[in-house]
Amino acid sequence: MITPFHNNAVRIEICGSIASGKTTLANLLGSREIQIFLENFSSNPFWEAFYIDPVNTAFETEITFLLQHYHQIKIGSSLQQNFACDFSLALDCAYANVTLSGSRLDTFHKVYKEASSHLVPPALLIFLQCSPEIQLQRIASRGREIEKSITVNYLASLNDSLTSLISTLPETQKVLLIDSASNDFAHNEGTRTLIVEQVLEALQSASRPE
Repeated sequence: MITPFHNNAVRIEICGSIASGKTTLANLLGSREIQIFLENFSSNPFWEAFYIDPVNTAFETEITFLLQHYHQIKIGSSLQQNFACDFSLALDCAYANVTLSGSRLDTFHKVYKEASSHLVPPALLIFLQCSPEIQLQRIASRGREIEKSITVNYLASLNDSLTSLISTLPETQKVLLIDSASNDFAHNEGTRTLIVEQVLEALQSASRPE
């Protein structure tokens, strides 16, 4: 029988499509005595190849991100401190549902199921919702050359995939929805404070015994 890897610390996973504010929010939580784990996307050896040739490199890219995130969560779970990730296994699955099909998607889901079975679910899953048009503006403003090939249609597909996946999660999974388009927690101090307090309140509620 599989014993999920966990301790008394609780985990926050932040999900949302590209440029929805995941890393910004994670860093804000880090200022409130929450350990943060940030995705090091450039350490995925297939990341750049994916943007050049997504059709032929999606499988290795998605599998690698999934296993990287799984490993980071295991490390975080060994700590005696609440922690937040600017990535999510749910988001990995949403990406795969867009970029993969057939036997490759089936294989991804098998690896996803195996990895998930060794972890307790996150205490809180934060879903940052943002329109693809605003996401594309943010992508352009940060000026990463490799991201110039991203289209509004691709972002819309990711948003739809993630929304669909979130809707299938069990009721026991605490999900906090945040509109990161209208709530500018990246630049507005008042909004930043409100959003962080909202997250901490949701985390307290999720961690409270029934």
